[in-house]
Amino acid sequence: MDRNLIRKANLQLLLDREYGAGKHGAKADFAKKVDKQPDYISRCLYSPEKKGGKNIGEDFARLIEERFGLARYAFDSPGLGGAGDVIDIEGLPSALAQKIKTYKPVIEIERFDIAASMGQGTEPPDMNMIVEHMRLDAGWVRQNLVYTSTENLKLISGRGDSMAPTIRSGDALIVDAGVTSVESDAIYFFLMRGQQHIKRIQRNLDGLTIISDNSQYREIDVPADREGDIQVLAQIIYWWTGRSY
Repeated sequence: MDRNLIRKANLQLLLDREYGAGKHGAKADFAKKVDKQPDYISRCLYSPEKKGGKNIGEDFARLIEERFGLARYAFDSPGLGGAGDVIDIEGLPSALAQKIKTYKPVIEIERFDIAASMGQGTEPPDMNMIVEHMRLDAGWVRQNLVYTSTENLKLISGRGDSMAPTIRSGDALIVDAGVTSVESDAIYFFLMRGQQHIKRIQRNLDGLTIISDNSQYREIDVPADREGDIQVLAQIIYWWTGRSY
């Protein structure tokens, strides 16, 4: 479970335990004890996505433990360290309760039987077949990747040497299928003239430039009136670089 969500849930638990569930003025009493304003405590209970919300930082968590006589780091454990891995969402603001309820500690990414070309292009398969799933720690994904949605994350591989040394032939690639247009300079998985490619695409004032990181491959300029010839399937957002011996 995400530590920020645990701390928010524990804040509500401590409020209810010390001052009574739903008691008027409980936040004000709590805030006074930890040298904060009541509004600050309310914002700490907001769902992470809500505008104006606050995360409970390291110093504040330790201060709460000290002021309420809790064991050190109890605020980082579900149920203040007394309820195993289960968090009671009753009494939490609805948005935060829903966030905790739907939290996934592991994200499964579909791996497709696709080896896109990092060279002259390859024919797309007749059918996009899922061959396996890769399980990744959700915390690692959220900390290290920038993506549109976890549902849009897919796994493919690349074949060829045009993107070397950045991406090597056979590397596993995480793609974001929610990106279907060139909005910024990045590496994309795309169709051009019916062929699948993985290349870097740079947007210019008058069109696009398709770039291979391997200098042995020439750049391809695509004028603005021919951008429709490029169908972006996904953006490459992460890859594992490896070698076979």
